[in-house]
Amino acid sequence: MSHENVELVRRGIESVDAFWAMLDEYVIWDLRDFPKLDLDSVYVGRDAVIKASRHYWGTWDEYSVEAEEILDAGPSAVVILRERGRGKSSGAPFDMEHPQLWTFRGGRIIRWDSFQSRADALEAAGLSE
Repeated sequence: MSHENVELVRRGIESVDAFWAMLDEYVIWDLRDFPKLDLDSVYVGRDAVIKASRHYWGTWDEYSVEAEEILDAGPSAVVILRERGRGKSSGAPFDMEHPQLWTFRGGRIIRWDSFQSRADALEAAGLSE
């Protein structure tokens, strides 16, 4: 992965506005392999992805996210995130690993895939543990 892509991942994790700005107009967010709340399995298009991610992040209080690991996967990056927060309605705390695969073209995210496990994300990227 180029130094540029590493910086894009870091910038996207540090700032939701920077992340949204990186999304390609026709980006695909695939959640089929991630246990999601009341989200659809797949979103297509920048506006749909932004709306769905706002909804997801809006269900939490005290929400935070940090990259525990960023791995080179050619045009993609395996990103192991740590998400923490509290449910807005329930107040129940959560702390979970959220493995993702970000695929870039021309400095833009064209796919954003979420997985249940690090192994699943690595496999999707053509890497092994």
